[in-house]
Amino acid sequence: MLYLHLAIACMEIQVEGLLWKLNKMGKGNKPLLALHGYGQDSTWFRHHAELLEESYTLYCIDLAYHGDHENFDAGLLFNSEYAEKWMKAILEDLNLEQIGLMGYSIGARVALSVAAWHPDFVSELWLLAPDGLPVSKTYKLLTGTICGKLTFKSFIATPGFSLALISLFDKTKILNHKVANFYRTEIGSKRKRQKLFDTWMAYRKAQPDYSVLQQNINKGNLSVTCILGKEDRVIPFRRTRKFVLKNLHGSGIIELELGHNLLSDKGARLLEEFWK
Repeated sequence: MLYLHLAIACMEIQVEGLLWKLNKMGKGNKPLLALHGYGQDSTWFRHHAELLEESYTLYCIDLAYHGDHENFDAGLLFNSEYAEKWMKAILEDLNLEQIGLMGYSIGARVALSVAAWHPDFVSELWLLAPDGLPVSKTYKLLTGTICGKLTFKSFIATPGFSLALISLFDKTKILNHKVANFYRTEIGSKRKRQKLFDTWMAYRKAQPDYSVLQQNINKGNLSVTCILGKEDRVIPFRRTRKFVLKNLHGSGIIELELGHNLLSDKGARLLEEFWK
């Protein structure tokens, strides 16, 4: 069974009054900063960390409002300016000039944004079921417009309209049934709705500039590998693959016979041959 012998060391960095905690996993020479998906925490990388431990060291960090950072005060804005301070603090603490980024789902969108904002800090990208390829129009509306923000905030106390829309989209097959159930679960309580609101608002500026990323790929300054589940219903496989081929030309694409959960034991095992 995975994760039984993996040594974990906890680290802390401070950025503008917020204490961010990292879990160090592995002992390889190549460092990777790992960013999990929505509703998870840093421990979700344990399966991949064990398989990679001889070649990579993973520094797994919880997203804002997740795991050890669940009690962050509302209002954090993870933009280019904050990301620069955040990355500098991490690199200084690790005594590094650059680091690779591994991101899953929303964590991959954050990783893409950091790499576009501050390419000098990032050596490689591993993107698992990446969100933001392209960024959802609904997400942009709810987090980037005044009306959208007011509507989004109102659903914390009164989720009835949102639940009715999910049911409608489920019945009319606009949403896949599993995806609809995922959304129902994630807004099932006021605490969960507040977490969703705080997380989406915190990372609303994380919308990657793909022209900058493409320039760095072309120059040989950045390697990008996208790992996609062919049965993924949350991050649609065909649409995401098409976007990567068009906007991140030269990236590697690994296709797995899996759904959205690529951080599973099975997902790690299927990737083992690519990491040898």
